[in-house]
Amino acid sequence: MVTTQLTPAQLNVLSLMSYINTEQEQQELQDILLQFYRKKTDNLLLQFQQQNNITQQTLDEWANQHERTPY
Repeated sequence: MVTTQLTPAQLNVLSLMSYINTEQEQQELQDILLQFYRKKTDNLLLQFQQQNNITQQTLDEWANQHERTPY
């Protein structure tokens, strides 16, 4: 079994977890973390779209393409 060392950020989160006393608090923290990563993902996607000149029109065209294999 391989052991890994926790990063300072992971240790910090673990220490903060000691203040969570209820399932509701746990759910609230989970929601906050999900919101944080959702925002990061949205920003990365927007950056990708801008770097590759992907517009809403491009997305609409892709959505309406039919590239099925004929049988």
